[in-house]
Amino acid sequence: MLEKMLKQRFFRLLSEYSQRKVSASEFAEAIEELAIHLADFSINEQDYSVLLRYFSFGLHRLKSYRMRFEQEKNTLLAFD
Repeated sequence: MLEKMLKQRFFRLLSEYSQRKVSASEFAEAIEELAIHLADFSINEQDYSVLLRYFSFGLHRLKSYRMRFEQEKNTLLAFD
């Protein structure tokens, strides 16, 4: 279940962000795909504990990427 979430294009783009330039439209499309996936998943999943773990995992993943980006930004600013 969690592996399927990591394979979503949104999370792949986040992980590739430091390696290549990602356009805003790519992110927008990936967010739309993720939203559709999450909506489908939540409609089909009857166990709320599974939903909570799924959403918590995604939130944790986003926070870790945010921290990494902030660290990279601070490092770049320190060199300027």
